Amino acid sequence: MPFYLLKEVVLNILQRYLFREWFWTFLAVTIVLLIVMIGMALGELLNDISGGRVPSGLLWIMIGLKMPDVLNTIIPLSIFIAIIWGLGRFYRDQEMSVMRASGFRWQMMLRPLFNLLLPVVAALLLNSLFLMPVAASAVQQKLLDAFRNAAEWGLQTGTFHVLKGGDLVLYVEAVEKDGRTLKNVFIQLREEEREQVWSSEKGYYWLDKKTGNRYLTLENGQVTEGAADTLDFRIMKFSRNDLKLPEPEERVKEEAVEMRGSSRILFSGSLEDAVEIRWRLAPAISAIILGLLAIPLSHSAPKEGRGGRALLGLLAYAVYANTLYMCRNWLLKGEMPLALGMWWVHALILLTALIWMRRQGRVVGKG
Repeated sequence: MPFYLLKEVVLNILQRYLFREWFWTFLAVTIVLLIVMIGMALGELLNDISGGRVPSGLLWIMIGLKMPDVLNTIIPLSIFIAIIWGLGRFYRDQEMSVMRASGFRWQMMLRPLFNLLLPVVAALLLNSLFLMPVAASAVQQKLLDAFRNAAEWGLQTGTFHVLKGGDLVLYVEAVEKDGRTLKNVFIQLREEEREQVWSSEKGYYWLDKKTGNRYLTLENGQVTEGAADTLDFRIMKFSRNDLKLPEPEERVKEEAVEMRGSSRILFSGSLEDAVEIRWRLAPAISAIILGLLAIPLSHSAPKEGRGGRALLGLLAYAVYANTLYMCRNWLLKGEMPLALGMWWVHALILLTALIWMRRQGRVVGKG
C-alpha cells in the first residue's frame, strides 16, 4: 500500500478514536448533569407541593414535562465539558504529541467535532422549536385539570394537609367517585393575628377562567373566626362560601410566549415573539460555538491536570450564558436594538474561538 494511503487510513482511525472519546464523555457528563438538574427540579416541586401550589399527583409528570427545558440548558454545557475533558486526557497522557508526530494537525479535529455536533444541534433545534412549546402547553393543561380534580391534587381522605407553611390546614373525610366532590370538609386558616375554622358538609374545586384563581366552594357549613389572645370570636353559618386557594408561583399563563408554536411567533412581528425565537435558537448556536471554543481551551502541558482547564471552561460558559440572559432582558425592555439581538454575543465568542485556534495552530506547529 502506498505510504500516503496508509497515512490517510491512520488519520481516519485517529479521528474515530477522538470521536469515541468525546461521544462517551458527552454521554457521561449529560447523565450526571441530568441527575443534578432533576434533583433541583424535584426539590423545587416538593417545595411547591408543600406550599399547596402544585398538586402532588402531578409530581413525576411535571418533572417529565420539564425535561425539554432542562436538556436545552445542559446539552451545550455537556458538549463543552466533554471536548475539554477528552482532549485534556490526550494532552496529559501525551497521546496528542504522538498524534501530531504522525501528521495529525489541529484542523483535523474539526471533522470528528462536527460529526458529534451536527446530530446534537439538530436535536436541540427540534427540542427548542417544537418540543418545548408542546411541553409548556401540557404543563398548563395538566395544572388546569388538576385544579378541578381533588384526586389529582393529592388529597387523601382522613389526613390533615398542611399548606402555606402551616397557615392553611385542610382535612377531608371522603371524596366522591367523581374525584371532585368532597364530603365533611374541615379547614383552619391563619391570616396575621386572626384564625378561621371552616367546616362544611360538602365542597368541590373550581377554577375562575377569567382570573385564573382556584377556589374551594363549601356548602352547608359555618366559619368560626377569632384570635388566640382575645375572647372576640364570631360564628357565621352559610349555605355556600368560596375559599380562594394558594396560587402556583410559577404557573404558566394561557397566552405565555413559551407556549406559542415556533411557526406562530416566527412571523408575528411582536417584540416578545421576536426575542423568543432568538432565544429558542440560542442553545443550538451556542453548542457549535462552545464546541469550537473547547479545542483551544483544552490545550495543556503533558503533566498539567484537567481540573484547571475544566474550571476555566465553566467560567467561560457562565460568562457566555449570563450575557445571553442579560441580552434577552435588554431586548424585552427595549434597551437594545432588535437587529443587534443576541447575535453579537455569539459572534464575539465565535471570533474568539477561531482566533485562539489559529494562534494555537501557529504555536504548536502545523504537524
